[in-house]
Amino acid sequence: MGVKVSGLPALSLRGFQHLQDLALGRRRPFSITCILTNRCNFRCSYCNIPAEDSSELSTQAWCDALSELRAVGLVRASFSGGEAMLRDDAPFIIAHAKALGLSTSLNSNGWLTDAHIEELAKSLDVLMISLDGPQAVHDRQRDRPGSFDRALATLDHAKQLGVATTSITVLTAHNLDVVMPMLELAKAHRFTAYFQPAHQDCFGRDRGLDPAFDPGVARQIAAQLRQAAAQGWPVGASAGFLQRLENAPQFHDCSRCLAGRFFATILPDGTLIPCHLTRRDHPWPGGAKIGFARAFQELQRPSPGSGCAISPYQETDLILRADPSAIGSALKQLLH
Repeated sequence: MGVKVSGLPALSLRGFQHLQDLALGRRRPFSITCILTNRCNFRCSYCNIPAEDSSELSTQAWCDALSELRAVGLVRASFSGGEAMLRDDAPFIIAHAKALGLSTSLNSNGWLTDAHIEELAKSLDVLMISLDGPQAVHDRQRDRPGSFDRALATLDHAKQLGVATTSITVLTAHNLDVVMPMLELAKAHRFTAYFQPAHQDCFGRDRGLDPAFDPGVARQIAAQLRQAAAQGWPVGASAGFLQRLENAPQFHDCSRCLAGRFFATILPDGTLIPCHLTRRDHPWPGGAKIGFARAFQELQRPSPGSGCAISPYQETDLILRADPSAIGSALKQLLH
């Protein structure tokens, strides 16, 4: 079965309007990341999201939020956690997003996803599975024997059902050497591989990156990925992202990021924030209390800072800046 491209017409139709918004300084939600839950069935050493206790919106509240944002211009909805599939209603919420005409993606660790993949495939454009490296590395970092096999089986199954498949590898002191092994795995199983350094606090910029990911390592990884992409390996990172990665630890200026102007994140309790790393910056507006369209309009822009290396956020920022390399990489991902 071929890869579905049902999200492309909506993205194309929205593109011209977005360029107008960009030129005129208007604010409109293009993409929203929905954190369905902070709960997770894993305890990865580089992730402190499960420790962030939070109430959760109901099924209906999530559907209402998506409908409200769609009415004011939303085109893409991404679903994540924690582990989003710990919510039994995750497939229903994603299906609602697709019924609204949105382009959809899911970020998961793959442990629970395969049991629902046939249902998910009806409404999912892109599946991103987190993989820390080859089997021995991944299972050690996850402290869960068998987690690699489940994740890879989920990617294979989704691919067979026509869903575009990708992996995301968070780089720490324990897996800096997995770039080529992961690209070899991605080529063999026909998915696209993304990489990003770990931040010490998933909800705050101040602590910076994992100490192992110093500027020299960042430049080395960027050069390795650029060379691999030129050789035809399934590298997901755009040239724009790699250029920013080379500038670590000054990736770009947070205050110039389009987070909060054209894309944002909804936390499990309905709080709207520009991105994860700005969570602790302000008392952000609650969409469930004042409405999500209004909350988006009232978002404060991120304060000045050195930026981040979170791949989905960076690629979204670049796409919304009409960066040709990022747009090309996104289309290649959908059609890979």
